[in-house]
Amino acid sequence: MPSRSENAKKPANRAKLTIFPEDYYVIHLPSHTKEIPSEWYRRATTRFAVFIRQPDEITLVVTRRKWLVMKNIFPKYQQSLPMKIVALDKDMVRKAGGYTAMAAAMAGAKLSAIPISSFSFDHLLVPKASLPRAMKVLRSHLVNGK
Repeated sequence: MPSRSENAKKPANRAKLTIFPEDYYVIHLPSHTKEIPSEWYRRATTRFAVFIRQPDEITLVVTRRKWLVMKNIFPKYQQSLPMKIVALDKDMVRKAGGYTAMAAAMAGAKLSAIPISSFSFDHLLVPKASLPRAMKVLRSHLVNGK
């Protein structure tokens, strides 16, 4: 992969990766699942949540605490191992070669990550057990372009 120019590297050296303190789960629900409780979206109790409805399934990303309190309302579900969320400013990601370059760096290190984008930030959901290695890879990529 081509290295970034020196000018592109400088802002990345000051880049801040934000790790959300909560543990999260990625949840799979059948498409016929009842409505999702509005509690999962309340600003006062929700730092980050994702809801994706597709024809054959629903995917949620919610905090461990919320999931443990509310999972009993769902008769069928699958859940991931605990995940951590790393937030990256989109300008920073663009200067680091783009979102795909960040994902490629993770894949090259044999680390799994689930990418999620919002308007101003890109996020990577990383298995909690892999977080130290993932942060090392991301920082190295941001600084060195590798």
